[in-house]
Amino acid sequence: MIIQDLKYSKYEIVFEAWGKNCRVVYAGAHAWRIQSAKDDGTFDDFGAGQVLARCLGEAPYLCREPIVCERTDFGIVSTAPDGSALSIYASPFRMEFTNADGSAGARLDCIFPRWEKTMSVVGRFAPDERIYGTGERFDRLNHRGRELKIYARDEWAQWKGNSYCPIPILCSSHGYGLFLNRYEMQEFDLDSRLDGSFMLTVKDDAPMDLYVFSSGKIADCLYGYSLISGFAPEPAEWSYGTQVCRFAPDFSEPSGVRAMMDAMDENDFPWDAVIMEGWDTYKPEKIRELKALSAYIRAKGKHVMLYQACGMIPENAESDFGMDPGFAVRRTDTGSAYLPEVMSYNPADNPDGPGRRGRRYIDVTNPDAMDWWKNVLWGDLIRENGVAGCKIDFCELFPDYLPLRFADGSSSAGWHHLYPVLYNIAMYKLYCTQPGGGMNFSRGGGIGAQRYPFIWAGDQTREFFFLKATLRGVLSSGLSGLPFLSYDMSGYMPAFDRDANPEAEVFIRGLEYTCFSANIQTHGSVARPYDFDEKTKDLYRRYAKAHDALRPYLAEQGRIACKTALPLMRALALYDQNDETCLDCMDEYLLGDGFLVAPVLDPIDCRNVYLPAGEWEDLSTGEVYTGLRTLEDYPAPLQKIPVFINRRSDSRVLPDIVGKVKSLICTAE
Repeated sequence: MIIQDLKYSKYEIVFEAWGKNCRVVYAGAHAWRIQSAKDDGTFDDFGAGQVLARCLGEAPYLCREPIVCERTDFGIVSTAPDGSALSIYASPFRMEFTNADGSAGARLDCIFPRWEKTMSVVGRFAPDERIYGTGERFDRLNHRGRELKIYARDEWAQWKGNSYCPIPILCSSHGYGLFLNRYEMQEFDLDSRLDGSFMLTVKDDAPMDLYVFSSGKIADCLYGYSLISGFAPEPAEWSYGTQVCRFAPDFSEPSGVRAMMDAMDENDFPWDAVIMEGWDTYKPEKIRELKALSAYIRAKGKHVMLYQACGMIPENAESDFGMDPGFAVRRTDTGSAYLPEVMSYNPADNPDGPGRRGRRYIDVTNPDAMDWWKNVLWGDLIRENGVAGCKIDFCELFPDYLPLRFADGSSSAGWHHLYPVLYNIAMYKLYCTQPGGGMNFSRGGGIGAQRYPFIWAGDQTREFFFLKATLRGVLSSGLSGLPFLSYDMSGYMPAFDRDANPEAEVFIRGLEYTCFSANIQTHGSVARPYDFDEKTKDLYRRYAKAHDALRPYLAEQGRIACKTALPLMRALALYDQNDETCLDCMDEYLLGDGFLVAPVLDPIDCRNVYLPAGEWEDLSTGEVYTGLRTLEDYPAPLQKIPVFINRRSDSRVLPDIVGKVKSLICTAE
């Protein structure tokens, strides 16, 4: 590839490649921004992060800082205020970035239209690079060597590479990051041919809008992404506790909810909220019935949460709630408001096959529609019934492949991901009007999904396999700018092979590491905590109370996450990106900076535990170990999870809680 008309000024570098005008600016916060022009030759500053800000009435992140450019024999060298640099070679074209710490950063070899209505950027990885990110993924953390779609799909956690919440960000173990700032569907080839090359492609006639983060630290890539798309809001204190969820018939009627409350209280199990997934949210008689039940729940100091499908209008909206039919998104070709779901569906949720069911969606760009949605449809639920949150499902079904009409004139492209983000943010803000704040559990989204702020990892069976999958989903999300991801503790449905997955054992192992997570959520058509034998119930009681004891620490570390974009549950790669073992570790994590947690995810009673650099105190025994070593066959009987305290932690509350946590879980029989 040879570029033409390579020019520069104080604030930008411009050139022509494959008939497309391209522009490079330094966008602050260790980020270089590379854009291709639209067909009319102009540049659109409003990529995904800026579009999201505009939709929310916020000031978009648009920053250009001066750069120092110098002509060379090969092209141009440009230096940014942070010390990072960009060398552009004219013939053959390539862009080589130097990180602010002096290390080698990203290398891009080509920017071109791959085929009609697509733009691609091609580059090369160094031989030893690991590549993290791409959103919530369930099978691995290092995505080098694979092809992935940046497109939300409902395929549970058992399918290779799928995601309910894909984010087009890559974080390299070499300390740089790539963020493709578009909502449209994308395809990432991350060295699938094993020749060191990668290609990032954006579809739907979208221009290239690529941020290259060049500080030398993975954590700075997450911070830069959040500057563009927004930081997570600080969760309500009670959302760090225990939420009890259940599908029909348990929570379809008040009697089922009351029975749960009685059972939790009789067993001395702590809990903070009930999520009534089985409740028929939009039936007027159920709303009236909810009032007394809600008063009963709130009188106990607990919170009421419901369930809904993302933005989907109930059939009785006109007759029972006075909705204007014009409030729905419509097809421009047929005028119909009934939109067939996308092809990314789960047969378990749709036995009739894809596209058979038409759904209506509230137009989130229509102020009158959203005013009706929040103040009429949800008005009584929020004001009169004290609903403080929801589980929001099916966020991956909005069909942007159709020609659609929105009130603000938006085109369809990219709305498969933008729609659930805007809808969830609106609902989260609504729940937060309740005293004590609100909570949002959402099964998906796209760029900006950290702003709800809880993503929920979909449906898994109660098996060891899925304990691993959910942990990887959490850690992968954390490496993608999503600091708060949760899941159905120990799975949602019974195991397919119950002999290989004894329910009590899988439940306990899932409980143990969920204790050291953002929150505990029990759910599904599986045994509830109070359904087990006394020994298992005692373990649940101890770990649930230990989680409660952790809440001041979780809140402290959550505040840090909301300012820095560092996740609450952190892959070891974020602790030490120069440690090869940390880079490849998928079965340990840090909870904040104070605890190293080594879950037991197989039917075993010991495991190897890697301790990175530092000093680590075994929570159970008090023994202190110097890091950069592996503790082989470390004891982990069923009632115990290996947890180590970081003796160099900056946490102010950690010393105050360790004793209580230890007394609860380390004396379990």
